[in-house]
Amino acid sequence: MLSKKKSFAIKIFSAIIILLVGISFLQRSIDLQRKFEDLEANLLLMPGEIAGSLILSGFRGIGADLLWLQVHHCWHSGQHYRMLPLFNSITFLQPHFITPWAVGGWHMAYNIYVLMKTEKEKNYWLQTGLNFLERGVKHNPNRYDLYFELAWTYYHKAKDYANAVKYFEKAVKFPHPEYVDSCLAHAYAKNGQIKKAIKQWEHLRDNTSFKKVAVRILHNLKTYGTENPPEKKEQKK
Repeated sequence: MLSKKKSFAIKIFSAIIILLVGISFLQRSIDLQRKFEDLEANLLLMPGEIAGSLILSGFRGIGADLLWLQVHHCWHSGQHYRMLPLFNSITFLQPHFITPWAVGGWHMAYNIYVLMKTEKEKNYWLQTGLNFLERGVKHNPNRYDLYFELAWTYYHKAKDYANAVKYFEKAVKFPHPEYVDSCLAHAYAKNGQIKKAIKQWEHLRDNTSFKKVAVRILHNLKTYGTENPPEKKEQKK
């Protein structure tokens, strides 16, 4: 009888231990989740450079992932004003993660830009996007990606062809897709650097899949001094 009681007591004691261990793990999980929630709230309220100091060790990647999800929420809910501090925080936590730099610059210079009503506001967001991409380049100087993103924004959005040439030239110094070479050729032509444009298109004609385009543009550059032939004026009857 005593043996049965002792066996029953051991089983009860074991069950209590297992229950306590389970509760302990659950509590740790809850505490960790609360830390992440507090972290996200604090990062959203503070500039990225200051917010990053809240994360001292292994939480950087997880914190950045949480904030990345918050970026999508802000964009789709129309809270564009919250996106800049979010991008600043993410890129501070993971400065070598290319995507937030590229997407952040694009959102500012294109998507938020087009939503603004005044030229002053538009110019502010365009310049903010360019500045953001320039910071990204400084953190990732040995890859073509952000040089290209910055060059393209100068070329396509800002119409600043001198700076477009500057950053396209830096982009092609690193392994890159061949379309980057064609962008540099277009930028040379837009910037009035016709001899360099011809040389670049000759390289594209001889070494890439852009041969047909290159032949046509080379003809125009050598004949008219521009990539496209001048528009024909209607003759008077």
